[in-house]
Amino acid sequence: MIAYTPSEDPRYGFAVGRVRSREARILSRQQFERLSESRSEDQIISSLADTPYSETRADDVDTMLGRAEAEEEAFFLRYLEEEDIRDFFNAPNLASNLKLALRRLYGAEIDDSLFVPKGSPSIEVFKKMLEGESVSAPLWLKDAAGEAVAANIRNVDAFSIDVIIDNALVEHLYLVSKGYSFLRAILVHQVDSTNLLTFLRLKFSEGEWDVFEKGFLPYGAVKIERFKILWEQGRDGISSSVLKIDSYKSFSEGLKAVSESFLLLEKQIKESELLLLLSTRRLTFGYEPLVGYALIKREERKNIARVATGLRYGLEKETVRNSIAWFD
Repeated sequence: MIAYTPSEDPRYGFAVGRVRSREARILSRQQFERLSESRSEDQIISSLADTPYSETRADDVDTMLGRAEAEEEAFFLRYLEEEDIRDFFNAPNLASNLKLALRRLYGAEIDDSLFVPKGSPSIEVFKKMLEGESVSAPLWLKDAAGEAVAANIRNVDAFSIDVIIDNALVEHLYLVSKGYSFLRAILVHQVDSTNLLTFLRLKFSEGEWDVFEKGFLPYGAVKIERFKILWEQGRDGISSSVLKIDSYKSFSEGLKAVSESFLLLEKQIKESELLLLLSTRRLTFGYEPLVGYALIKREERKNIARVATGLRYGLEKETVRNSIAWFD
C-alpha cells in the first residue's frame, strides 16, 4: 500500500465522528455475495431492505442509487473544508464530460445520460467552449479543450483526444493535491494502475511502444524507463517481471490471468485502492476519513449497479461476482 502522511487537521474532528457513526452503513462482502445471486432488480431492492438503501423508498435500482448518491454526496460536501479537495474529486467528471462533448463535436451520437452534471458546466457551456466562445469554466479545462480541437483540425484522432485530456487532468490533479499527502497517494495509485493496464493491453494485443509512450501518464511511482525494459521482453514471463515492481507485487493472481482476461487484475487493482481508503479508519482527525468514506460508498454504489447491469444484459453470475471488488 502506498504510504502517506496524515494531515491530523483538527477542523475535521466532528466530521470524523460523524463518519465513524456512518461506517456501519457500508455493505459487507457477504451482502454483495447475496446480491450477486439476485434474479431480478426487485430482488436487489429486497436484498437491501435492511440497509440504508431502503430509506430511499425507490421502486427501481437506478432511482435508489441516484437518491442514495445525492444523500451521501451532500454529507461529504457538508463537512468538506477545502476547495482543493472538492476540485480533486470534481475534475475527473469534467474531463469525462469534455471527452463526450468533443466526440459530439466530431459527429458521434452521445446520450445525455452519460453526462455528469454534478459540479460541472452544462452541456451547452461545453458546446460553446468548443466553438470558441468565452465561457465560465476552469482554465485547465479550457486549455485542454483548445489543445484537443487544435490537434484535430485536419484529421480526427480519438486517441489523441484522450491523451490530451488525460494528461491535462493528471497535471491538474497533481497541482491541486499539493500539500495533501493522502490525495497524492490516491493519484499515484490510479496513475500506476492505469499505466499498467494500458501497457499490458498493448503488449498482449501486439501493439506498438510508441502508442504506450504517447499515452503514458506522469506522476506515478513507476517511471516510463521501467516499462521500456519490460516492453523489450517477450510476452512469456512478462507477468513475473511485472511482479518484481513494488507497486504491482500484490497483483499476482490477476497478472497470471491477463493472457485470458483482465477482469481479475482489475478487481485486484480496485481492492488495493480500497485498502488504501480503509487505512483512514485508523485516523482521529483530518480530511482523510471523510474522503475515504465517500470514495468507499461511491464504489459500493458502482458494485450494486454492476449487479443490476449483469441482470439487464444476462451476464453469468460468476462474471458479475468477479467484477465486484470489495473487502472482508
